[in-house]
Amino acid sequence: MTSIKATRTSPNTYTVVNDFGAELKVSAPGVPGTFSPGELLQAAVVGCASLSAEAQLAHQLGQDFTASATVESTETTGLITDLLYTLQVDMAGLDQQAQDKLIASAAKKIDRLCSVKRSIHHGINTETVIAP
Repeated sequence: MTSIKATRTSPNTYTVVNDFGAELKVSAPGVPGTFSPGELLQAAVVGCASLSAEAQLAHQLGQDFTASATVESTETTGLITDLLYTLQVDMAGLDQQAQDKLIASAAKKIDRLCSVKRSIHHGINTETVIAP
């Protein structure tokens, strides 16, 4: 089981720390220098999916390949209803058939290895405990 700790550092702002000491600030949307909870969900998807495709892409394109990724979200009445992950990869050295094959194999790796994306798709049980 992994654990993340959040400590209130100012009104409406928490500093989140993982077991390795990395920190980030979480606040309401639009607060400079912080991530909103929804943005953290997007970051988890974009990071997980991109890292899941990494080995497949590096194997075909070399370790120095160029890529960037985005996640766009749609929110309706306080609920994130859609996440669109887009990975843009420089495949200039590959012919169309090789590109199509690489795109398909990278998508399979993401679907198989990205625990965040799979968990969202499957549904996550959550529980809240408020302790004194």
